[in-house]
Amino acid sequence: MMFWRRTPRIAQRSLREYAESIINTVRESLLVLDQDLRVVTASRSFYEFFQVAPEETVGQLIYDLGNKQWDIPRLRELLETILPQEATFDGYEVEHDFATIGKRTMLLNARQIQRVLGKERIILLAIEDITERKEIEAGLERTRRELEIIKRAADEASEFAESVINTVREPLISLDQDLRVVTVSRSFYEFFKVRPEETVGQLIYDLGNKQWDIPRLRELLETILPQKTTFDGYEVEHDFATIGKRTMLLNARQIQRVLGKERIILLAIEDITERSEIEDGLEKAHEELKELASELKRVAQVKSEFLANMSHELRTPLNSIIGFSELLSDEAFGPLNAKQKTYVNNVLTSGKHLLLLINQILDMAKVEAGRMTLQLSRIPMRSLACEISELLADMVSKKMLHFTLEVAEDLPSIEADELKVREVLYNLLSNAVKFTPEGGQIGMRAKKADSEIEIVIWDKGIGIAPENLDKIFEGFFRVDTPYSRLTEGTGLGLPLSKKLVELHGGSLSVESSGLGKGASVRVRLPLTPRERG
Repeated sequence: MMFWRRTPRIAQRSLREYAESIINTVRESLLVLDQDLRVVTASRSFYEFFQVAPEETVGQLIYDLGNKQWDIPRLRELLETILPQEATFDGYEVEHDFATIGKRTMLLNARQIQRVLGKERIILLAIEDITERKEIEAGLERTRRELEIIKRAADEASEFAESVINTVREPLISLDQDLRVVTVSRSFYEFFKVRPEETVGQLIYDLGNKQWDIPRLRELLETILPQKTTFDGYEVEHDFATIGKRTMLLNARQIQRVLGKERIILLAIEDITERSEIEDGLEKAHEELKELASELKRVAQVKSEFLANMSHELRTPLNSIIGFSELLSDEAFGPLNAKQKTYVNNVLTSGKHLLLLINQILDMAKVEAGRMTLQLSRIPMRSLACEISELLADMVSKKMLHFTLEVAEDLPSIEADELKVREVLYNLLSNAVKFTPEGGQIGMRAKKADSEIEIVIWDKGIGIAPENLDKIFEGFFRVDTPYSRLTEGTGLGLPLSKKLVELHGGSLSVESSGLGKGASVRVRLPLTPRERG
C-alpha cells in the first residue's frame, strides 16, 4: 500500500525535474509565477540575460525584481487584465529601459495553467528579446522608405532625362557597356531617318545596315573613352547611304554604374556639315582675298612707278612753263600791259596748281603702294604750329578772318617726318580759310593727350552736309562755293592728309553739325611713330 501512496509523489517530482530541465535548457528567458505573481522559478537564460541572481529573484513579486525595474505598466496590463480573461496570449510586445541592460524590446508569450502544484493557477512567461530584430526591422523599413524615395526620384529623373532627350534638337543616343543602344532622342530618328524598332538594343556599329561602322567612331568609343570619361568636339565625317555625306561633332560622356551596368555612354551628335562648308568657303575666300590684296599691292606699285615716270615727264615742261611765266611776270622781256599781266598770272597760277596736283597724285600712289618712307626727326610742335599760322597770315588778312591760336605751353616734341606734318597742317588750315566767308572765324588748338598730341583745326564756315561726311576722303571730291575758286584746290588735300597722318600711326577725323555750322578736323599724332593696326 505504501508503494502506491509514494508513486504519485515520485512521478510528480520526476515531472517537476523534467520541467525544470526544459526551463534551464531553452535559450529563451522563462519565468514561472504563482497566482500571486511571485516568481516560482526562472530559467538560467533569464538570470544571464537580465543580469540577476536566483536569491534576489525566486519568491519575489515580479514587479519588485531588480529594485522595481520590472514594474512595467504594459506587463501589469498583460498579467492583471488580459490573462484573467484569456488563458493564453502570444506576441505581447513590451518596451522598457532597464537600469542594468539598457532599453530593450521584448516579445512575451504567456500561459495560465489551473490547479497545478496545489495552487489555483500558475503562469508561464516566455520572454524573447527582439531589440536587435526591431532595430533591423526599423532599419529595413527606413531603407525601404529610402528606396521608395530613391525609386521615385529615379523615376522622375528618368522621366526628366527622357523629356530632355526628346526635347533637344540635337540628336542624342545612350549606349550600355556593350555599346548597344539603350535610348535615342526623337531628333536622332528624324535626322538619321531610322525607326526605334531597328535601333534600340542594337550594337551601334550595326545601325542602318552597318552604316555606323565608322573607324573614327570606334576609336572614340573603344580607345579614347575607356581612358577619358569626357570628350568634346570629336569630329567625324561619314557618307551615309540614307542622308549622304555628313560632318558631325560628337560630345561623349561615360557614366559608371548606371542602369545595372558598369557604365553607360551618352553621345550627343551635332551636324556641322553646312557650317564646315561655310568655314571652308570662308577659308578659300580668305586665301583669295590674300591673293587679291597681293595683286592690288602689285598693281599699286606698278601704278606708282607709272605715275612717277609720268610726273617726271610732266614736271620738265611744266617747270619750263612756270619759269618763263615768272620771267614774264617780272617783265624781264619788257613791260606788259594789264591784259598781258592777267594772262601771265593765270598761266603761272595754273602751272603751280598743276605741279601741286602732280606731286599729290604721286604721293597718294606711293602711300597706297606702301612705298612712302618717313624721314624722321624731332619736331618741336609748338614752334611748328606757330610757323604754319604765320605762312597763312596773308590769306587770313585778305579775307579779314579772325584767327585764334591756342597751343599748350607744355606741347611736347614728336618724332615724325617734318615735311609731311607741315604739309598736313598747311592743307587743313588752307581749307579752313578757303571755306570760311569774309569776316568769319577760324582757329587751331594743340595739346598733349596721353602718349599723343591732339591738334584741332576749326572754322565757322559753310560746314559739311551730313550726306557728304562719308565722301570727303574720296579723291577729287570737292564742293564749289562762293568763297573758293576751282583753281584753289586739287581735291586730294584732305585724303592725302589722312593717309600721311595714318602713315605715322595717328588718326584724322572730321566733324560738322551741318551746312552753315562750320567744321573741325581732329588730328592725333603719336609722340613716336607706331605701326598702323
